[in-house]
This record gives sequence, C-alpha cells and structure tokens, in this order.
Amino acid sequence: MSMTTAQRLIHPARAALLQAAQAERRGLTRALAIEADWRFHDGPEWAAQYWAAFGDLRRDAETAHDMQVAASAAPRRDWTALAPVESDQARAIFRALLAALHPDVAPKAAAEDTAGLWSLAVLAYRAGDAARLRELLTRARDNAASARLPNEIVALRQEHDRLRALREQADRRLAELSQQFPFCLRNQLADPAWVRRQRLGLRQVIAMAQPPRSRARGEADARKQVS
Repeated sequence: MSMTTAQRLIHPARAALLQAAQAERRGLTRALAIEADWRFHDGPEWAAQYWAAFGDLRRDAETAHDMQVAASAAPRRDWTALAPVESDQARAIFRALLAALHPDVAPKAAAEDTAGLWSLAVLAYRAGDAARLRELLTRARDNAASARLPNEIVALRQEHDRLRALREQADRRLAELSQQFPFCLRNQLADPAWVRRQRLGLRQVIAMAQPPRSRARGEADARKQVS
C-alpha cells in the first residue's frame, strides 16, 4: 500500500511528541481535578472532621487560623453525602469537563465557551450535583474538537511545553497544600487511635497550663477522658 503525501510529510518526531503532549495534558488534568476535589470537597470534610474531634479542646478557637477554617466548615458534618457510586461518577464527569473546558488544559476551547459551561461545571461540582454535571457534559461535546492538540510540529512543541509548565505548577501547588491544614491530616483523621492519642495530648497540655491549685484535678480528668 502506497503512502499518501500527508503521511510522507509527517515529521518523524511528531508521534513521540504527540504522546508526550497527551501525557502532559492528562497529568495536568489529573492534578487540577485533585486540587478541585481537595478545595471543594475533601478539604472542608477534613476540616470538619478535625473540628468534630478536637474543637472542644482547643482554647484558641477564636484566633487560630486553622480553627477558623475548621469552624467555618463544621456545618458540613450535617450535609447529606453523595453515595459512593454517585460521588465517583461526579468526579469522573467533572474530570472530563475539565479536560474539555478548563482554560489551562484547553485554552482554545475555553475561549470559545461563550455559554460559560466551565463556570457552571465548577458550581455544579462544588454542589455535588451529578445530574447537572451530566447535562453539562452533553452540552460540552461540541467543544471537543477545539480541545484537540495541534497538528503542526512547532505548534505541538509549544503546546507540549506549555502543558508541562502548567502541570509542574499544579503539582507544586498540590505538594504545598499537602503540608497545610487540613490536608496534612487527611490520613491521620481516619485513624481512631491517632485521634485518641491527640486528644489525650491536648488534655495534658491544658492541664499543665492550669494554675497549680487545679492542675492535679486537670491531670486526673485527662487520664480519665482519653477519648
């Protein structure tokens, strides 16, 4: 079978560069999706868990920034959570919308998004509205063509470098977030033994800070009320 003119003119490095650009786009999409999930869902949930576990023992609840964040998220304890299947579906749909509409991932498609679908997608995701996300995904299918990577080798190289830079920035933001409250406690808060140990430690600190006359009683209370 003879090769077409277009096939003969394809730059020999394009296939590898296309794969690399696609990998960078997937990496950027993944990092941005995790960041959105942390900020809109997991972060408030972890802060609320911290408040529920330790709020009664913190004496700096009115002034400490961490506690202000946790207190503002505390009402989330009473929210109706999405079922696991629905939550997974919402995340998957949001990631697809992110890949098609986010200004960093698909700038051309974002520029052509005159209906503001991306803003609507963010609002729906923050609200955990899976049905609304499905509707928006259907409406966003026309943007898929604009989200394609360029064919020309120079433009593809530029897009690859742009995506890599943004993916690295997103990865750095995630690394920084993982060291901040409440993200730094995401694993410990799920461990009841860790929570008990921390509560005991806080009670002991409170007891040591009391005046000498009441310290003995405070230490006894701390030993009794471990959890």
